[in-house]
Amino acid sequence: MTEVDINDLALIGVVRDTPGYMLPPEAFTSALNMCIRNGGLERLLGWAQIFGTPPVAPHFAMPVRTPAATFWLYTSLNKGYVFDGTTHTNITRQTTGVDVDYTASGTEQWQGTLLGGVPIVNNGIDIPQFWATISAATKLANLTNWPATLRAKIVRQFGPFLVANGIAKTGVQLPHTVKWSHPADPGSIPVSWDETDPTKDAGETDLPDVNSGLLQEMLPLSDTMYHFKENSVWKQRFIGGRDIFDFGKGAWLTTTGILAPRCVAITNDGSRQVWASQDDILWHDGNQVKSVLDQRQRLRLLNEIDTSSYVTSFMFDNPTQSEMYFCYPGSGQAQPDRALLMKYGKDPWVVTEVDGITFRNATSGQLQSPNDELWSEGTDTWDDDTGPWSEIQRRRIVLCAPASAKFLNLDSGPTRDTVVFTGLLQRLGLAVLGKKRTGEWIVDFNRKKMVDDVWPKIQGNPISIRLGYQDLVDGPVTWNAAVLYTPGTDVVAYAGPISGRCIAIEFSAAASWRIDGYKMNIFDLGPF
Repeated sequence: MTEVDINDLALIGVVRDTPGYMLPPEAFTSALNMCIRNGGLERLLGWAQIFGTPPVAPHFAMPVRTPAATFWLYTSLNKGYVFDGTTHTNITRQTTGVDVDYTASGTEQWQGTLLGGVPIVNNGIDIPQFWATISAATKLANLTNWPATLRAKIVRQFGPFLVANGIAKTGVQLPHTVKWSHPADPGSIPVSWDETDPTKDAGETDLPDVNSGLLQEMLPLSDTMYHFKENSVWKQRFIGGRDIFDFGKGAWLTTTGILAPRCVAITNDGSRQVWASQDDILWHDGNQVKSVLDQRQRLRLLNEIDTSSYVTSFMFDNPTQSEMYFCYPGSGQAQPDRALLMKYGKDPWVVTEVDGITFRNATSGQLQSPNDELWSEGTDTWDDDTGPWSEIQRRRIVLCAPASAKFLNLDSGPTRDTVVFTGLLQRLGLAVLGKKRTGEWIVDFNRKKMVDDVWPKIQGNPISIRLGYQDLVDGPVTWNAAVLYTPGTDVVAYAGPISGRCIAIEFSAAASWRIDGYKMNIFDLGPF
């Protein structure tokens, strides 16, 4: 008998498309609704409704801070609203006191930016809207000085400039053109977009690599704006003088671009951009570029994502946990229903999976009102409510769920808007027999092994544990019945005995729990 102690479960995460017999013991072949926290694996927290009941289905939201309060500016497909912490108010643009509705047709069209404290939202169909005074009494309005026949897929702030790409003039598409405004004074909007006016610094240029596809997105990092085409990435830098901006002699990245709008985000320290390309997820810091996924993970994502609805995919950062979510629609789905969850920090990033996605957009901001729940009220346990005291209302992720017409708060409570979900870890193909003196694992697929019990290093709520075995490499699993293990009460999970050439083990629970490792007694039964 050998006592096998498997720890460091947060080093690798899930490697789903590599056969279990090829993986180190610390890896899992399935990690669903689990995340890396403080060196261990924990079941994800859920999400809960906030901001009351909005009058319209929210498709996009952005926080707007003032010295006194946080306002949440949000849009449906055709209306603009603001939530001031108490009341939802319609601020849709108007003519003679009547709303002039917007004409967006999908969540993915909306985006927003702050220019010198002035909020601007855009959907690519209507003239960009600005909020001149941060007040529920002020309506959105067409961006002053914006040419009436100009439209842009994306509009973003870059220093004192507004930059637009994916533009159309008088209905003529210019999918390779980047346009910028004259710089705006603080607290104001640009006075001109006229690239022909020699007295202004407005301008435009074409990114000529037409074979790299269309401009899809842009996002600044440090002092550089990055423009993402379908198969290339360009840099835009301020240089002043007659040219104003330098775009280089060619694309910065010439063989990779972005999957769709909204598929890029910035890490919590502001040092890296993470984006989904046509066949990978990558990050860069302006110099080096690295892949987040291994080859088999890339292949799996490529095979899973819906080939028609991929444009609804989106990326967002959960800054307090150093986690990046990539939400995407599975095959046959019109909207994202699953996500890859990537824990970043040191390389390699650890990837797990999330199902049950019901939201279509996400943003980070400060929640206006403190939690008025009394100590004697509520159902969350200490394990459920894991937000640091100093950050409990700051940098929170607000989710837009238009299908249910709700705002949701990520990492809040044990359920997903009252829906119970399961956190599951599973490892197949485990053929370990022990360790050498050097610390290297001893793995042998030709010898049968027997396992009787499991000593899990688990905290939180009771979980189900089951053992199984495989007699063929990457073959079917025969499972024992699951047993219930209660942390703090039970010492051993009597999940065996099982015997076979490879061991399988599974941990699961529809409540909050955490695992740091587990130990098994493995009996070497010899070659069979």
